Amino acid sequence: VQELFPRVAPFEVRLLLLSVWEYLREHSPLPQRFSFQPQRGLFLRDFAREGDPGRYLAALHSVLHRNIDRLGLLAGHFRT
Repeated sequence: VQELFPRVAPFEVRLLLLSVWEYLREHSPLPQRFSFQPQRGLFLRDFAREGDPGRYLAALHSVLHRNIDRLGLLAGHFRT
């Protein structure tokens, strides 16, 4: 998301940061949400168990559509 900040208005940066904060508040990075993957030797988080991310991406989609002329090339980075 940070690559959008220099290209959008300050109120849009605020919307994006609020949506990130809302996601983090509701899906905190607790150790219980990670599972050990022995084949890779890492603890990974399965985001598929977190539910539909669409509600957290609504602000991002709105900002992308509003600034499509400047942000169109970045849209592929934010697919769900």
